[in-house]
Parts: sequence; structure tokens; C-alpha cells
Amino acid sequence: MSGKQIFALIVVLIAAYVAYDSMFVVTPRERVVVVQMGEIVGSQYQPGLHFKIPFVQKVHRFDRRVMTLTGEIDRVLTSENKNLSVDYYVKWQIADPVKYYLSTHGNADRARTLLTESVQNDLLAEFSKRTIRQAVGDDRNEIVAAVQVQVNEAAKQLGIDVKDVRIMKLDLPSKVSDTVYERMRSERQEVIRTLRAQGDAAAKEIRSDAERERTVVLAKAYKEAEMIRGQGDAKAAEVYANAYKKDPKFYSFYRSLQLYRQSIGDNDVLLLKPDGQLFKYFNPGLAAGAGSTK
Repeated sequence: MSGKQIFALIVVLIAAYVAYDSMFVVTPRERVVVVQMGEIVGSQYQPGLHFKIPFVQKVHRFDRRVMTLTGEIDRVLTSENKNLSVDYYVKWQIADPVKYYLSTHGNADRARTLLTESVQNDLLAEFSKRTIRQAVGDDRNEIVAAVQVQVNEAAKQLGIDVKDVRIMKLDLPSKVSDTVYERMRSERQEVIRTLRAQGDAAAKEIRSDAERERTVVLAKAYKEAEMIRGQGDAKAAEVYANAYKKDPKFYSFYRSLQLYRQSIGDNDVLLLKPDGQLFKYFNPGLAAGAGSTK
């Protein structure tokens, strides 16, 4: 290869590099600023191909999508001087690439650090105005709304638009949590003991009432049973009397048979006095004599 050919190749390569460095492409997910000698000379670029002065102008690219910042504050004091730990997240987006570049020099870590400081300071200020009960109750939405407004005012100086601020978790510090949980357990145990004592007292009262009602019911039943038994005995006596009046001999014979049935078993051995009145029906002669006497 001759010297002219080598020189021509070098010229072509330099021209290609100059042409390459004089163009840049902006994608829909980017925001771009062009800087020349430390001064911003362009920022409003639509997606597509654009040109710049090679070697002199530099292109700085930033993500134009909504980004998420998460953080945690280990110790937040409420108006009662009680500690809380707060986990939060922030949705943010670069709204003004010029301000963003001037305030952070295009450093995303620097932007997150400034945004975190602003969010945490405003959260601390809002929680210090409220009690724990208010913070975990309806005021929680008011807190994040106020913080979002305040952070947005500060973030405008950074070229950032804060889309949303949310509290993910509120909790007590671990040492405080153990103390609180122990106190809650003690309170629950006391409530359990109180309820158990009340239940035992109620059970005793119920058993006492049931026993009293049982005694009353049994007394009434016994009274009614005795009355019915008395009426039955009276009716039976009346029947026996009527039967005796109609046929005394048959009545005497029938009652003796009943007495035999009730007093004599299958395997009983009897020693009978021949002239006894109880067993006169076993002695036909005595029964006939008694009958003739009557």
C-alpha cells in the first residue's frame, strides 16, 4: 500500500469519526442536554436523530421514566415524644433536565440523596405534630399529602417532579415494641382473668338458680304425686268398701288371695297353724265353719 493510500484511509477514518461524533439519537425514554464548554446549549430534543458540534459539545442523557425511591427512618418522634420507625417510598420523574443537570451535575445518586433528605425532613416535621394514634389513623393520608406538597416545592429547584409519596409501614422500634407487646400481653391476661372470674360467678349463679328451680319443681311434683296417690287410695278404699258391701265372703276370699300372692314366693317353705285365720282357705273345714258361724 502506497503512502497516498494510507493517507487517504486515515482521512476517511477521521471523517467517519467526526461524522459519528456530530450525531446523536434521542430515544422516547430519555431526556437530553447538550453541554459546550460547561454551558448548556440545548435541551429540548424530541425522540429521533440530532446533530451537534463534534468534540466540543457533549451529550448528557437522563431517564425520563417515573422512578422509585425507597427509604426508612429508624426514629421518628411524635408529639408525645414516642418513637416510631417509618418505611416510605417516593415516585419521582425528571421534569426539567436543565435544572436537574445544574443542581446534580447529572448524578442520579446525588439527586436521590437530595430528594431523600427533603422527604425525611418533611416526614419528621409532620409526625412531630401528631400523636401515635393520629399517625396510624386517619391523619396518615394527611401526612403523606402534606409531605408531597412540601417535597414538590423543594424538588422543583432540582428539576424533579414528585408524583407520589406513600408510607409503607409504621412500626415501633424493636426495644419499644418488646415493652409494648409485653404490656399488651399483661393487659390481655388481666382481661382474661376478669372475664373468667365473671364467667365462674355467672356459672355458679346459674347452677344455684337451676338447683333452686329443681327443688321447687320436685317439691311441686311430690305434692301433686301425693295428692294423686291420696285420691287413688281413697278411690281404692271406696271400691273395696262397695265390693265388701255387695259380697263380704267373696271380698274376704279375694283379699286373701292377693295377700298370698304378695307374701308367698315360689321356693318358700310354710309352717301353717291349722286353725289360723290367715290360712283358713287352705283348711276347707275351718273355712266352712267360719262361713257357717258368720
